[in-house]
Amino acid sequence: MATHDSPLPDEAQEWIRQNANLTGHLEAQLCPGGRSNLTYRVHDANGHAVIVRRPPQGMVLPTAHDMAREFRFLSALAPLDFPVPTPIAFCNDSSLLGAPFYLMSEAQGLILRNQEGAQHLTVATRAAIGPNLIATLALLHSYDPTALGLTGGGDPREYLTRQIDRWLRQVTKVTTFAPRVTETVTRVGADLLEQLPATTQVGIVHGDFRLDNVVVNSDGTIQAVLDWEIASIGDPLADIGIFGVYWMDADDTRMNGINSATKLEGFASRVELYALYGELRRIDPARISYYQHFGSWKLACILIGVVERYRMGATGGDSSSVDGYPALIDELLGAAQLSR
Repeated sequence: MATHDSPLPDEAQEWIRQNANLTGHLEAQLCPGGRSNLTYRVHDANGHAVIVRRPPQGMVLPTAHDMAREFRFLSALAPLDFPVPTPIAFCNDSSLLGAPFYLMSEAQGLILRNQEGAQHLTVATRAAIGPNLIATLALLHSYDPTALGLTGGGDPREYLTRQIDRWLRQVTKVTTFAPRVTETVTRVGADLLEQLPATTQVGIVHGDFRLDNVVVNSDGTIQAVLDWEIASIGDPLADIGIFGVYWMDADDTRMNGINSATKLEGFASRVELYALYGELRRIDPARISYYQHFGSWKLACILIGVVERYRMGATGGDSSSVDGYPALIDELLGAAQLSR
């Protein structure tokens, strides 16, 4: 598959036609913005379309690109009218596209990846987006995973420990970074383990909940939450922590390599959104601080994997640059360090 319209293998076309009610010759377009799992819009000559999600091409860090997991979480949430694309079909046959993949419906709306995408919105719409995101996240965290059949794996109360251990193992497999980077990751990860808070609630954890992983309607409501590739069951505060890492205030001096859209007039502040989450989930917002440190560290680990793949030539057709990521990784690792 490529960034422009290109034909799919015949066997893959047939499978998609049978499962997505498309007809005739199919073309695929890579959707922009993906840095990990790849998203394609597949359409037929009649304009009917379906979304295909598959792992990145080339080097893949272990456990991080589980298509079956994404499909399972979407399948559990869609019947609840939680805002997710409708899952259609899962294919475990790697011979069709080189890896397992799944089909889902196309969510229509806005994905706000930068200031340019949000500038045309009214101040009132911008003001609505943050609270709507937090309400959506609080709703996700209110669900009982066991009741939804989302069980299995390790003890959810050990989610943070497993996360830190897993990302530490994955970062040790990279080969294109200076030793000082992996040494910092290891040191900060050890500090996070040492100061680990007790998990008092268990819920669905999206794992990468942020503005540019949702589709927003023109009135600021949430059409769909995307990118469930690292979803799990565990401590839901991990989601609000990484949300805060991505959410930039108007006077934020951090790099704009995350998403500067929320610096525009009208967007709520991070503190306001933390307070709203605390109110909706009946927790002290001060508890979120540790999870923001954890989120900074985890994002640094994720971006290390992204840069490693790009340096190894596994772009999957995405020609956008990751040149600024090493500096962003350093900044995130600095923000992740806990006070003693």
